[in-house]
Amino acid sequence: MTQTEICKLIPSFLCNSVTYSVVVTDLLGNYSYVNDLFNKRFAFLGMDFIGKPFQVAMHPGDVESAITIVRQCFANPDKVFPIDIRKPSNNEHDFHWTHWEFSLFKDVNGNPAGVICIGNDITESQRIVKKLRHSENKLRAMLESTADANLLISPDYKIISYNKQAAMQAEVVFGKPLEVGAAMHDFILPNDFDDFYADTKRALNGEYIHLEREIFFGDASAWIEVNYLPAYDPDGKLVGFTFSSTNITKSKTDALKIVQQDERLKHITWQQSHELRRHVVNIMGLYNLIKLEDNLSAEEKLQHLDTLLSEVKELDFTIHEIVSRSIS
Repeated sequence: MTQTEICKLIPSFLCNSVTYSVVVTDLLGNYSYVNDLFNKRFAFLGMDFIGKPFQVAMHPGDVESAITIVRQCFANPDKVFPIDIRKPSNNEHDFHWTHWEFSLFKDVNGNPAGVICIGNDITESQRIVKKLRHSENKLRAMLESTADANLLISPDYKIISYNKQAAMQAEVVFGKPLEVGAAMHDFILPNDFDDFYADTKRALNGEYIHLEREIFFGDASAWIEVNYLPAYDPDGKLVGFTFSSTNITKSKTDALKIVQQDERLKHITWQQSHELRRHVVNIMGLYNLIKLEDNLSAEEKLQHLDTLLSEVKELDFTIHEIVSRSIS
């Protein structure tokens, strides 16, 4: 069939398209028709495509895939088969990504005459996808390297994704692995149900929630710092919320120790300023009384000395108590 005969069997808008390349190959796989757009896109190859095998304008790595699709067209003459094919570029180190739909091409009598292929360039979209995947891989690497547990949860409380740290914590606390699509309800401690759902409903309404909480599991407990953030897709549609938690048990324990030490210091300061001072004042008073009072009888002096000894013992006891508190 000539190009003119073939063109009459193809809708004119495709023959004259400025978006879609149109190619027809004969039964031997040689080009029998190409539209103007195809000629313009691959003019840098410097050839007349008619009569040439289809491989001349295709990445060698995609030839087998294309042959497989062609066979499917002949086996299923009324179906259309999509395929992505790499095409040559005027930069020898690069190539074009193109998306095609193959189907059986029939002559005026309805007999198989080859394969018609309609395609468009998707190089830019492929570059965007590649960049997105690269960004996703970097983000995934960051999430996997952090000590925080991170989950993405849908509005109906199904797990969308999670990192390794979250999976490890789930195994420790719940004794079972996280799974994409699993209900988050199965990974919440019974005592935390009310708080969890109250906080996450606020996150689903657009709020950022930050809190610290002590959790209890089995005979153990831990302090965690929790963040709930609403999650949106690129179009601004809410897709759920993120849950991240950090184990802050050590810092929390250290902070509690500081508080306890501060309380002990305050008590010691109070003992020094009140109890020790009281004993010292009493001892000094008794000493002056015994020394300066000339009219005291021997019996009265003995009583005052006994009281003095008692004050000294109490002072010694208080000193030992302060030392003990300081050491502990």
